[in-house]
Amino acid sequence: MQFDRAGKRASKLINDYQLTDEEIHQIIASARINLATFDPEYKTNVTQLAHELSKSRPTIYGWADRAIVATIDSLRNIRTGRPPKEARSRLKRLRARPTARLRRRSSDSSFS
Repeated sequence: MQFDRAGKRASKLINDYQLTDEEIHQIIASARINLATFDPEYKTNVTQLAHELSKSRPTIYGWADRAIVATIDSLRNIRTGRPPKEARSRLKRLRARPTARLRRRSSDSSFS
């Protein structure tokens, strides 16, 4: 399986996450299977992927299933838009308030 290490985005991700060749192959296989699952125009041969990676088809499908669950969780947890006005004004008030300083008691006899 060939992949592009020279692409700017690919090389940044490879460096940032210190991806191994095996991990890159897993990402590609998972993406191909998930594309084939949801995009009727995209076709992939899972048996061929499994053979190229020396893994079983269930292993390849397992990678794809974990990848799609992570993608779904990530998409569902993205906060979009601005927070409600009430939350913004409360945040502004908190930021504008001077930081409270803790004062040390010098004459507290209960801690002697």
